[in-house]
Amino acid sequence: MAWKDDPKASKAWLARLGDPYRVNVMDREGRAAIDWGVYGAPETFLIDKNGVVRDKHIGALTVEAIEKQLLPLIGELKAE
Repeated sequence: MAWKDDPKASKAWLARLGDPYRVNVMDREGRAAIDWGVYGAPETFLIDKNGVVRDKHIGALTVEAIEKQLLPLIGELKAE
């Protein structure tokens, strides 16, 4: 989610550094972030196939966070 960012600047940033995301969402006024409980960036949400938030990681994604937190949960979701 591009949170309170200029859409052109967000798209340029992703074009320059690479866009690893399936979906990019703009939240120019910050309203969606409030609904999601975002209070600082970066935050990462793991959302299941039904659109339910299953996990939230606050802070930068590190190799350790991916390996110890996200990948095990993704494995559990795939098994459901």
